[in-house]
Amino acid sequence: MKYRDLADKIFKAGTEAGMADMEVYVSSGEEFEVKISKSEIDGYKLADTSGLGFRGFYNGKIGYSYTEKISVDSIPYLVKGAVENAEINDSKDQDYIFEGSKEYTPVNNLNKELDAVTEKQKIDFAIEMERKALGLDPRIKASQYCMLGTGTYASELFNTKGLALSDEGNFAYAILMVLAEENGVYSSGFDFIIDNDFSKFDTERIAGKAVKGAIDLLDAKPVTGGEYEVILDGMASAGLLGAVSSIFSARSVHKNLSLLKGKLEEKVAADCVDLIDDPFYKGGTSTSSFDGEGVATRYKKVIDGGVLKTFLHNLKSAARDGVESTGNASRGSYKSTIGISPTNMYFKPGEKSLEEVVSGVERGLYLVDLDGIHSGFNPISGDFSLGAKGYLIEGGKITRSVNQITISGNYYELLMDIEEFASELRFGMGGGIGSPPVRIKKLSVAGE
Repeated sequence: MKYRDLADKIFKAGTEAGMADMEVYVSSGEEFEVKISKSEIDGYKLADTSGLGFRGFYNGKIGYSYTEKISVDSIPYLVKGAVENAEINDSKDQDYIFEGSKEYTPVNNLNKELDAVTEKQKIDFAIEMERKALGLDPRIKASQYCMLGTGTYASELFNTKGLALSDEGNFAYAILMVLAEENGVYSSGFDFIIDNDFSKFDTERIAGKAVKGAIDLLDAKPVTGGEYEVILDGMASAGLLGAVSSIFSARSVHKNLSLLKGKLEEKVAADCVDLIDDPFYKGGTSTSSFDGEGVATRYKKVIDGGVLKTFLHNLKSAARDGVESTGNASRGSYKSTIGISPTNMYFKPGEKSLEEVVSGVERGLYLVDLDGIHSGFNPISGDFSLGAKGYLIEGGKITRSVNQITISGNYYELLMDIEEFASELRFGMGGGIGSPPVRIKKLSVAGE
């Protein structure tokens, strides 16, 4: 491992300074990004990032420090910073340096074929994506956002208990937003993909979906207010799940920030709901064999058949509850303290296609875009009031586009009102949180 010797030197210096158990976490990565406007490069980024996080015990309390300069010259600064941080740590919770799990599931999230894609190929892809979108319909006037990016990442974790782990992976994403205009009416359409398999990147599919979304909404209008059966598109459902995902964290439960407190082994969702946290999901943005503390990750059903089976734990929260860590300790970066977060969390897809699910709705809405998730959603109470766009369903068929409506409800109640999931799983923009289209018994709609 590349940083093994440096970690040993840090541990030696820490021991000499009076520190006990210690840990070194090193992360590094490369990022490429190109933005296109009018077939020209409008923005370009090529960056390398790396850093080292250090934590350890001093007089029974844990202290943190970090540096962007990964070298022996940083050792005195790292040790001094961690000691000073420990001296002002007044937390009553017990922290841990982990000795290691008995077994780790091997994970390979590095696609070498993606690394072989040249910068020219990436730029050409983005230019072609925009060109196809602008050529599909004369009502498409501009690309508001056209981008392609790729990245690689690697991490190494060492501690004084003999643990030595490493992980690496890569990813790519493409984003397209276009503007349509007709008779003074403007609308936007959007699509994206995130994956580490570049063969899945299709300019025609991305351009076609973005253009269709923009054109469809040119003649959109509200519906009469009332209660409607609703199908949420996978991306819209993933957005809601991402906004509320903290309710499954044991840390939120301990802080009384989750209404799921005290509901383990109780029914919290409809029978068809399986909520999965899968650290081994191929191509996922959070795929890894170990978590931020070095605990082996594991596949788990957070909700199984509508029943809440587990909260997400790191070592600290698990010790407080007298259970094992679920392998969900997280680090936002080498600068971060230990938190809790999902890995690749998603609702298990059903067996029907979206078209089949739509055909079962006599009168309802298929919503593809929700506005104001971060301002109109209370993740603690679960209450939401969100602007929405999509389509009216009549007699099992989509009949027209819809905008200028607001949906409102409560996410805890929504979970109980889920009728079925379609088969097409899709992850949201940030990756990590996914959902297939979901059919909901009823939501309140404010419209005309």
